Amino acid sequence: MGIAVRILLIDPPYNRLIGFKSEWFSLGLAYLASFVAEKGFNEICVYNAEHADDTKYKSIVKYAKDIGDYKKAINSNLHPVWEEIRKVITSFRPDLVGLSVLTVKVPSAMRIANICKEINPRIKVVCGGCHPTINPEEILSSADVDFVVRGEGEQTFYELLLSLKAHKVNYRDIDGLSFKEGRTVIHNKNRLFIQDLDDIPLPARERLLHVETYSPDQLSMVMSSRGCPYSCGYCDSKSIWRRKVRFRSIQNVIDEIVVLREKYGIRNITFMDDSFTLDSKRVEKLCLALIEQNINITWSCLTRVDMVSDKIISLMKKAGCTKVDVGIESGNERILRLIDKKITLEQVRAAVQILRRHGMFWSGFFMFGFPTETENEVLDTLSFMKELKPDWANISIFSPYQGTKLYDLAKEKGMLSDPVDYTLYSHQNPHRFTDTMQKEQFSRLATYILKEVHKYNRSPRSLINRMFSRKYHRNPRLFLSDIKKVIEWLRK
Repeated sequence: MGIAVRILLIDPPYNRLIGFKSEWFSLGLAYLASFVAEKGFNEICVYNAEHADDTKYKSIVKYAKDIGDYKKAINSNLHPVWEEIRKVITSFRPDLVGLSVLTVKVPSAMRIANICKEINPRIKVVCGGCHPTINPEEILSSADVDFVVRGEGEQTFYELLLSLKAHKVNYRDIDGLSFKEGRTVIHNKNRLFIQDLDDIPLPARERLLHVETYSPDQLSMVMSSRGCPYSCGYCDSKSIWRRKVRFRSIQNVIDEIVVLREKYGIRNITFMDDSFTLDSKRVEKLCLALIEQNINITWSCLTRVDMVSDKIISLMKKAGCTKVDVGIESGNERILRLIDKKITLEQVRAAVQILRRHGMFWSGFFMFGFPTETENEVLDTLSFMKELKPDWANISIFSPYQGTKLYDLAKEKGMLSDPVDYTLYSHQNPHRFTDTMQKEQFSRLATYILKEVHKYNRSPRSLINRMFSRKYHRNPRLFLSDIKKVIEWLRK
């Protein structure tokens, strides 16, 4: 029998507010939904407010130009997305709303929290994710937010629901929870991690509002592990996972893939692990299981250049891997040391040779705009990208996340506004967080870099390589979806 607490979990909009199509739903919210639903809280829905039919794929150049639309939407009472959110909340009549809060989505999440209280002041508003975990005091300074779930959220959220259901007013025994008692913010002790990830039910995609409107690609994310042992100076992942890595069992991962294939017709999986090949022996076992059980899917993953080997790439390709994303970030040795990437340019070159030798489609992730980075060092990254000739290039502009080394450096250099404007915290926002260039100089440089990367990706070589990597003969529907994306992307 279900426990009568109505729960609406919301992923606040960001990309949608600048007209950009968002491919993904929040896996974190889907895991929360499955965890508490299994324990009896069945009246639960996941509302992905990023998901909409009227958004388009845009080039990074167009994206950067339109990025100011986010702040305009935040400051507008008439934006149609807020009206949609208001209608969803009013229709669902939740007792509790949970918000997943990335740094750039803080303004959007606070707007939704305010809408909740306007509709019904008795709605409990709970925030979770990296930003609330790092700075719960800031989030709870809003009169519209009641609780912050810090770190891994499933068990903490479930215990909070039990307390609310029992009408308890003392929440001090719930590990991982921050809340207000009068004007005082209380931070309970950190919660221990769930030891066996197999104990968590598969993410509840079926709880997504209007799940029937999602394409197979938009439902294809799989997390086979949680956490990353590295401490890159720009990444706030450690705020949630504390540099500890836990893995799901191979069969548990296979079970999810089978469900995705049979229930949603998904034939192409995107593994979202921070560093998929961290444990090479485990990857070998997963690949062999995919082959031996004749799962017949294609898939992609993200990894580091120092975790690429002939043996693992060869086996991954045999098991259906068609794309490997690798984090490179910079083409300058000083910057690589500054950001604690723990790789060298020679290691990058060696990994690229291995990927190319096995005919593996690979995309490189690059970033610029770090504190102390000069214009010449930024141009080193562009030159290195062109030297490597990735099949696809991804470029980001640095944003300083709280709790990271580079946030502290940016603050030391006087590069942070007071109060902080979180609408600027996007990886395609040409906002300056480096102290070596004036605002206009950095803006011109950022525009040039974005245009060069877009021009590179538009080349026939990049488009043809990407087309062949997608294995359309195994998944014809993917071809039609990709054609639509490319047409929209080229127009923008």
